[in-house]
Amino acid sequence: MIVSHKVESYSLQIVSNYAGGGGYQMGFVYLYGQSQEYIGHLAIIKDEKTLPENKQHSNGAIILYFHETELQSILETLRSESPVSIKLNTSSKWGSIETGKETVGNGELAA
Repeated sequence: MIVSHKVESYSLQIVSNYAGGGGYQMGFVYLYGQSQEYIGHLAIIKDEKTLPENKQHSNGAIILYFHETELQSILETLRSESPVSIKLNTSSKWGSIETGKETVGNGELAA
């Protein structure tokens, strides 16, 4: 089953030596939906560590894990794209951050 939540806003927390993440979690991007309800977070893990399995909590919140080198791209996507959603395949544990359809050549610079 694929679970999807539309992201309306986010907040960022960068942490130092977070013991709860095994000492290798360096940040969180908390995600909120309509009416500012918590819909999940992106856990940012140090590059040299293996990513934990993506998951969904019993309250429906999605937790996706990314390496720290992806943080800039993630923040740029959240800042400049609309709509943005997070998705999780609950069977395969494959997760994603996705944008809606956009017109090609919308005056944006190539990557």
